[in-house]
Amino acid sequence: MTDETDETRPPESSLKVMTAMGFAVLALAFSSVFITKLERAHVPPLAIAFYRMAIATGLLLPLALAFKKREISLLSRKDLALLLLGGLCLAVHFGAWITSLKYIPIATSVVLVNSHPLFVVLASYLFLGERPSRIHLIGTMTGLAGMLIIGREGLSDVRLALVGDALAILGALAVVGYFIIGRKVRARVSLLGYAAPLYAACSVFLLMWAKATGTRLHPFGAAEWLYFAALAVVPTILGHTVFNWAIRHVRPSTISLAFLGEPVVASILAFFFFDQRPPLSTFVGGAFVLAGVYLTTAFRAPPRAKARLEAEPSASPAP
Repeated sequence: MTDETDETRPPESSLKVMTAMGFAVLALAFSSVFITKLERAHVPPLAIAFYRMAIATGLLLPLALAFKKREISLLSRKDLALLLLGGLCLAVHFGAWITSLKYIPIATSVVLVNSHPLFVVLASYLFLGERPSRIHLIGTMTGLAGMLIIGREGLSDVRLALVGDALAILGALAVVGYFIIGRKVRARVSLLGYAAPLYAACSVFLLMWAKATGTRLHPFGAAEWLYFAALAVVPTILGHTVFNWAIRHVRPSTISLAFLGEPVVASILAFFFFDQRPPLSTFVGGAFVLAGVYLTTAFRAPPRAKARLEAEPSASPAP
């Protein structure tokens, strides 16, 4: 179903969407800072992923029940199934990617997990009928080239662990499902009505994963809980949730490519927080990434695909 305000609101301007996405990229980049702090405190990766999403759910779900309770109660079985599947995809993304950092360098992991634009472009064409334009393809390839430049040292100087590679690529593939599902559901469901149940489902799946693997979920000190909360608020609510808003206005492949700006900003943050000086390749690759984001963000979804998505009934039993 679609929130009345979303349904009657005209399409957002490209400038507004680009500004929101830039803010989300900045918020998302802080995740590497908080995760590094927690890893140095020997917090297990699945515990980091679980508490990140559980706290975000605890903050958003009461708001969703207060303002979107009727909308959530009227979600069709298809939308509920998609929300569960989207939550599973997000859980796999966070769990696999954060765990991969145990086996391979951060630069290598970031390159592999951010290979998802290639998969998103293909999936958008297959499942949403969004045929990529030539400029869109050029932007995607430009952004990926930038990521390869940024991660060049990690790829050339370190013998990659197969387990870490597989986990990072699994995280990238999971993002594809997360974006495609978000594109379909957000055409009919308001932001709160979508994000809160999705994050709740993600938290449940991460808890099941942690329990199944015997991951330690307690005890943690006050500093760790502070970083858990920071992960929930900054990169999740102010990062992922803003992207969930934007996905109603731009292609999933555009959102996917915008994520590539995260390592660029994260490198700058690493300098200030950990005195890690980014190499020249970061600045060169960052220019390519930003150019790719610009080339793709200005282009909206084809009217035919967007109209088909928004024309799907949204109130009750189907779809």
